[in-house]
Parts: sequence; structure tokens; C-alpha cells
Amino acid sequence: MGREYVSEMFLPDAFHQTPHPRAASALVAALLSVLADSVLRHREYRALLALRTVAGSMRFLGLFALVFLQVAALFYLVTLLPWPLRVAVLLFAVFLVIVQLSYWLTLNQFMTATDLFLALTVSGNHRVEAILSFFTPRVFFYALPYVLVLSLLLFAPSATTFRETLTLSLLPALYLVASNYLLFRRVPERSFHLHPLTSFLRAALCCRFEYHHTYHGPRDVLPDVSPSPRPLDSLIYVIDESVRGSNLSLNGYPRATTPFLQSLEERGLLKNLGICVAASSFSHVSNAYLLTGHNTFPDQDFRTGKNPTIFDYAKKMGYETLYIDVNQIYLYSLLKAAGDGPVRGLDRWMNDKTFKDLNIDLETTKDLGVARIISNLLNKNSGYFILVNKRGLHFHYRSSYPDDPASVVWQPVMKALQAIDPSEAGREKLVNTYDNGIRFQVDEFFRELVTGTTHKNYAVLYTSDHGQTLSEHGQAYTHMKPDPEIVDVPEFIVSGEKYGKQALLDGIGPGIRVSHLNNFATLLDLMEVPLSLRVRTYEKSIFALTAEDNSERPYMSGSLHGFGDYVVKSISSPAAADWGVSRPVGTGSNDCEN
Repeated sequence: MGREYVSEMFLPDAFHQTPHPRAASALVAALLSVLADSVLRHREYRALLALRTVAGSMRFLGLFALVFLQVAALFYLVTLLPWPLRVAVLLFAVFLVIVQLSYWLTLNQFMTATDLFLALTVSGNHRVEAILSFFTPRVFFYALPYVLVLSLLLFAPSATTFRETLTLSLLPALYLVASNYLLFRRVPERSFHLHPLTSFLRAALCCRFEYHHTYHGPRDVLPDVSPSPRPLDSLIYVIDESVRGSNLSLNGYPRATTPFLQSLEERGLLKNLGICVAASSFSHVSNAYLLTGHNTFPDQDFRTGKNPTIFDYAKKMGYETLYIDVNQIYLYSLLKAAGDGPVRGLDRWMNDKTFKDLNIDLETTKDLGVARIISNLLNKNSGYFILVNKRGLHFHYRSSYPDDPASVVWQPVMKALQAIDPSEAGREKLVNTYDNGIRFQVDEFFRELVTGTTHKNYAVLYTSDHGQTLSEHGQAYTHMKPDPEIVDVPEFIVSGEKYGKQALLDGIGPGIRVSHLNNFATLLDLMEVPLSLRVRTYEKSIFALTAEDNSERPYMSGSLHGFGDYVVKSISSPAAADWGVSRPVGTGSNDCEN
């Protein structure tokens, strides 16, 4: 009977009977957490130990101790809370552990500041879809040791008064902020992660540190010139979402994913530029470069925030400017930089809420609803410059096309919220679903746009922000890593039958290799912006490229301004044999017919 009583009371008594029960419980929990973390994520710790020879033993041990004490300090702050609030905080902590471990199981890393920034700025649908795509039931197995250790913090006595809580929390809170700032300034973002919670806190604080170190001033201004008359042509810049160039039959893919686009090419209304190299494997980074013409990775001089945007140039040349962003990709950044006021050079903008106000249900129409809006504008007037961030094929791909027999060309397909399965059978469903999405969101989009537009004096420059892995090498993630297949995107120009600058398109040289970095000057040429008005040195326009150019096409993945984790790579010429190539998996139904 006595042994049972001692066993039942061991944990509460052990913490309460020490001279400093809260500090003791925090240290014990921190030690157990790091031990559990080192077992479950042993590969990361082996990589961490490899840094000892680079950084030196003393510096390595100092950093390790600094991060370990972060875990203890965070746990100590939890013990200061009154019991009901402590339970709520620990439940939220369990949620964060599950999110972090899901992220780690998918991407082999905890969230970075860039990842957290995206999670806070993308649309709610994308946020939910991302969580579901990362989630796997085995995460509960990995989370269990962390949860058990966190439960130990329930037994520590709480502070008796609010004043005591505030007084005792100042030093550990200050330590967490100061130590994370030291890591932000001196240590690579991917190094020294000992616990999912302190890793998340580090990402959150680094996100704020990055914001305060980033340029927030006005953009460079263009020279004053006489107002230009409204042009007779319209120019549309379509930046799609998650479209892999090598999955378009326009680029040699063995399935007929883009039959309408191929018919336009046969009629001389489409100039295919082949597989383009995206600026980044992240949407917001690619868009930052595409809209400002910056050409150096990473953007340590904040040129993506200082350069005039493409809207500035379009406005100078007399175009009426419109930004349609139904994907919440870059419009948010422009509006925030403008203090939620007018964006310079931009006459008006539309987002998904605008379409709802117009009674256009994009969940039903998908990107065809956007195509109809563009057609209606072009049919009413000329002289538009329209930049479009489409919904495209963001995972889950099953939501990118209607659930009707005409749209489900290749089967079997994934279920609506099914996670990525990198097995052969899983990949067959994944690729079938993706190809159906391309046929609808890309090919049918252009069918709707071209056939619905009666005013034929226009050109459309089309690309995508980045591609997708399609689990080609067993990846459970779709993008946001430096894999070469992620920067495989399409690029082509569609022109109306009465486009007034067709001779410019006809002059594109043979055998050229294109990059996102060439697009800005291409748009300036299509607008006929004089060299005297161009305030920056941009990469060559597509119209100026030769077969000898772009032997190296660089791209980056990670932190836009280089504060956190990032990598810069390039696609060389000749490229690897499997780059820019994609193949169906298995023999989906209708392969023979299409």
C-alpha cells in the first residue's frame, strides 16, 4: 500500500520538494526533450556534430548550451502560468509539435522564417491544404515522447501572484529574444534545432527580425516623360501556379494535356519558348523577381523592394493597369508595402473576394472565371496591361478541375484530400490527377480566353511561378526545396490574330534558353519602353537572346533577402538528361485515345 502511494505521488512530490521546483521541472523536461529529439531525429544530430570540426569545439558547445537553455527557459515560462492557462498553452504546444513534426517528416526540416511568413500571408485555403498535404498519421508516434515530456510541466507549482509571474518571466523572456537574435545574426538558420517548440519560436522571432532589417521605403521613380496615349494593343502577363513545363504536350509530353495550345501554335498564334527556369522554388520569391526585374540571388540589396514595378512602366506607356491575384501571391506584399493605400502605377486590382462580389464562384469555374473577366475587358477597350496570378495547380490537384467525366481524362486519380503517396501506384494517381488539372486549368483557360475575346490586338506572356516534383524521386513535398524539377516551368507567348507587334514575336531567335529573369525586359520591349526610361540594367529580353546566351540559368530556394536559409543553384547547358522531361506513370485510362 505504501509503495503504491509513493509511486502515485512521485512526480508531484519530486518537483514540489526541490528548492526551486519550477526551475527543476523545466530543466528535467528540457533534458528529456533533447534526449528524445536526439533519438527521433538522429540524422540531424549527426549532421550537427559534423559542424564541430568547422566551428570549433568550444563554439559548438557554447551554441549547443545556448539552444538547450532556450528549451529550459521556454519550459520555465510555462510553469509560471496558472494551471488553467497552462493547460491551454500546453495543448497549443502539442498542436505546434504535431505541425512541426509533420513538416519535418515531409521536408526533413522544421519551419523556417520564410515558411512561417508564407503560412501567415497565403490564403486560408492554401494554409489548410498545406497542413493536410504534410500530415501523416505516423506523426502521432513521433509526437508522443514530446507530449509526455510536456505533461511533466503540469506538476510544477505555479507562481502565486501576477506580480511574481511577471517578475520571474522577465529574465527568461529576455534570454529567448536575445539568444535568438544572436542565432539570427551569426548561425545558419538550419543549424542547432533541439526541439520543435523552440525551433518554431526561433522562426517566429527571425521572421520579425527579418522584417525590421528589410527595406520599407519608396521605390525608385521613373524619369518624367510626356504622357503617352492609350496604346491600341493590350498586354496580359499570366503567372500561373505550380505548373510544370515538361507536363505540357506542347513541350513533348506524351499525353495530350494541351491540345488547344498546340492548335494555336499550328496556326502561328503561339510562340513556344520551351522549358523556362523559374527564379525560385517559392512563389513569393519568383513573383518578387518577375514583377521588378531584379537579377541577383539572393536579394541582399532589397532591389525587389526598391526597383520600379512592371506597373510603373506600363502606366508610363499609357496602359491602364490591372492586377488580378486570386491566389494571394504578391498583391498582399504590394498593398502592405504601400501602407494599404494605392500601389504606385496600379489603377485597380482584383482578388478572390472581388470575384465573389461579382457573383463569380471560382470554386466552380476555377481559372475559367478569370479568363472570362479578361475577355470582357479586352472586348470593351484596348490599352490594358493585366497581370494575373492564377490559381493553377496548387496541391491538392484534385480541386483544380471539375468532378465531371469530361474533365477526368486520365484515371485513376487521387481523392480530394489524399496525401502524397510516393509509391508506384500512388504516383500514378498523383500524375493522372495533375495532368487532368493541366488540361483544365491551362489548356481550357486559354481556350476560354482566346475564343471569348473578339478584340484580337493582344499578346499574352505566360509562365508559372514554379513547377512540382510529382514525387519523381520519392519526394513527399511538392515544391519549396532546391530540386531542379521544381524550377521546370513553361513559357510561351499567345497573340491575337490582329496583334500589331507580331513582327517582334516572329523575330525570336531559334534555340534560345529562357529564364524568368528574361521576362521583365521582354515586357518592356512589348510595351516599347525606350532605353532612356529604363532605370535599371535588366537581363536580356527574349527578343535579344541568342543560342549562346543563358548557358547557366540560376535560381534560388529559401530566404528572399538571404537572412535565413537559402541556396542558389543553376541549370547548366547542356542540362542533365532527365531535366525538363516528365513521363506518365503506368497506363492511365484514355492514354491511348489522347
